Amino acid sequence: MSAALERVAGVVQRVAGISLGPAQYPSLEAALRRVDPELDADGFLRIDTERGPGAQLLERVIEEVTVNETFFFRQRAELDAIDWRVLVDTARASGRDLLRVWVAACASGEEAYTLAMLASEAFAPAPPSVSILATDISSEVLEQARRGQYGRRALKALDAGTRERYFRPTGAGVAVGEQLRDLVEFRRHNLVHDPVPGDGGETFDLIACRNVLIYFDADTVRRVIDLLERGLAPGGMLVLGAADRLCGSAHQMARPNDHPAELHVARRRSPERTLRRPLGRGQEAAPLDANAYFVRGLEELSEGDPDSAVGSLRRALYIDPGFGLAAFQLGRAQEERGDGAAAARAYEQALRTLDPDDDRHDPILDQVDIGDIAAACAMRLAALREAS
Repeated sequence: MSAALERVAGVVQRVAGISLGPAQYPSLEAALRRVDPELDADGFLRIDTERGPGAQLLERVIEEVTVNETFFFRQRAELDAIDWRVLVDTARASGRDLLRVWVAACASGEEAYTLAMLASEAFAPAPPSVSILATDISSEVLEQARRGQYGRRALKALDAGTRERYFRPTGAGVAVGEQLRDLVEFRRHNLVHDPVPGDGGETFDLIACRNVLIYFDADTVRRVIDLLERGLAPGGMLVLGAADRLCGSAHQMARPNDHPAELHVARRRSPERTLRRPLGRGQEAAPLDANAYFVRGLEELSEGDPDSAVGSLRRALYIDPGFGLAAFQLGRAQEERGDGAAAARAYEQALRTLDPDDDRHDPILDQVDIGDIAAACAMRLAALREAS
């Protein structure tokens, strides 16, 4: 059965880019059963998934293994970094009055409608000159997004005033108002295989692709990055998620000379700026300052010095063994050094210690979504186990 599940995982990765290692095989098997209680890996492999009912079946399996958990204003600090008026001015300098936005891997639509709300607030009282294209590989979640009906879980970060302005109550929750619906179009799109969405190869002034790259292997990340680069207009802005940045997926984006656009990656406050005395290379951290060693390790890792990063991150963990994100970054550094066994141990430590209720490191982490980091950690650990 494991051999058959490995082949099913290969199909999912080929079509959707989602990397599933042996650790995820039980979840993959359960996903097949949710699609059809009689379906197992061998039965799936006998189906022609290239066309007709078989293709629809494959799409349902992908929907089952795709993480679609989201809510309005998720990780808002990243979105507040968007300067809507600067983007409009840049678009107008190119002869366009309409600001084009692409929300990639939009899931059930909360992110797209959130950007519509932020644009509406930025240009109030005038209607925003914004067009938002939201895409996802899953037809099912796109239908949910088009319906625009949401329950309490999706609304947890919405204040009462925003809810009253942009939503109307329904029996089970709220429905998105026409003001937002008019700004957003939903369309199916596969980030791994499809070209830049739109009509006639248009580019976008703002692209949001948050916490998606963490689920792809390195080759797929490179292909998706190339796609995002092709889709970004000159002077445009790319918004990546904190998990993608912490995983190092975003470092390849900082290549403005390779692309006519002035490439931007929206960032929250950089960790080093929140420390009273930022550490430079060669400076000593305070003896009991785990945060400072963590920040220095990040800097060393980003500068291509994993050996030094390992030392700094180990010091952070010696001071604070429960520092889950330091363990995660130590795993990355060990992978860069080519020590898969040490990386796996670090990822295992991270999974044991990542705690969404732990606020000790909030001054430097600034609301990093622990769930996304845990998912990225599990993916890397599975890949290492598969390679060993």
